[in-house]
Amino acid sequence: MASDDLDQLLERARMVSEQMADMRNRLTHSEVVGTSHDGTVAVTMTADADFRDVRLDAELFERRRPDEVEDLVLEALKDAGAQLRRLTEQRMGEVTEALTAFGQ
Repeated sequence: MASDDLDQLLERARMVSEQMADMRNRLTHSEVVGTSHDGTVAVTMTADADFRDVRLDAELFERRRPDEVEDLVLEALKDAGAQLRRLTEQRMGEVTEALTAFGQ
């Protein structure tokens, strides 16, 4: 009986380990896109905080002063950071669920 319990425990530990590795892999390969409130600036970054792309509306500099453009870029960066935090929290919730299931 004890051997069966140990085998079940080891199998559950292996499954949780695989789930955690899968979640880590999905998080690592995830990207978020932060935007300014008016959509004229978009910043793409990975979960590893690697910035991949910056998109600026073609007419942005014609319609905005330089300090306004700076504010919009900062807004997009902050939005990307907030999205990354939410994504990380969501993935950590999945890890918590997996660990909770392991303890049962």
